[in-house]
Amino acid sequence: MFKTLLEKTKKVYLLLALVPALVLTACDKDEENAANPGHVLNRKAVGESARDLLSAEKYGKIIVELQYAQGFEPTAAAVSNLRSWMEKYLNKPGGIILRQAAIPAPGKSSYTAQDLAGIEEKYRTEYTRPDTIAIYFFFADSKYAEDTENSKVLGVAYRNTSMALFEHTIRSMSGGIGQPDRTRLESVVLQHELGHILGLVNAGTPMQQNHQDAPHGRHCDNSKCLMYYTVETGGVVQNLLGGYTPVLDQNCINDLKANGGK
Repeated sequence: MFKTLLEKTKKVYLLLALVPALVLTACDKDEENAANPGHVLNRKAVGESARDLLSAEKYGKIIVELQYAQGFEPTAAAVSNLRSWMEKYLNKPGGIILRQAAIPAPGKSSYTAQDLAGIEEKYRTEYTRPDTIAIYFFFADSKYAEDTENSKVLGVAYRNTSMALFEHTIRSMSGGIGQPDRTRLESVVLQHELGHILGLVNAGTPMQQNHQDAPHGRHCDNSKCLMYYTVETGGVVQNLLGGYTPVLDQNCINDLKANGGK
């Protein structure tokens, strides 16, 4: 799910939003990280690094940095599921490294797109360097600033290697009576957001055959797919409660393979 900072009128792709909300940003080029010479601050649009993330052509290894506001860490099982999902679809013979750490809780009542970018630039420590590409997740201690009573955003992808999960909101919608298991919900959000920076659907990873649900943006037209647009609505909760966890369909898998993935 995404929207560029420079194009504030485009639709953002939100997971488990009851109605669409607008978000986020990307600068138009990478910049050297002055604090870490040789490391690159990735500031491109969502999907622009899809092939680098999927293939081993340029980067044989990937580092996943997961930072969470103190007290809002994801479950260990959700992180393990993320690794397994990446191993299944990403071609990284040098390995997939996950590094997880707490940061001081910002304590904000809500987060804007600019807030998320600022937190990343303040605390992110892993950046792309020769043979290694890095991606970043932040688990927030509050909601998205554009949430409404009928629109609760669980996650966003806002740059080519940057994503955020609204862990406070995820916890409010999981783990209780009549709610899905938190690990399952976190796992779906993590995978959906990662799917967007991998260029799905038709956002940096070319389609092998047309399966984009264009009226609903960068989403798949298969109602059972992880990248189907209703995964950004309350429908995903009903799927999880009904025992079905959305997965990538064959068209999405074919697209990833053709762009350098497995």
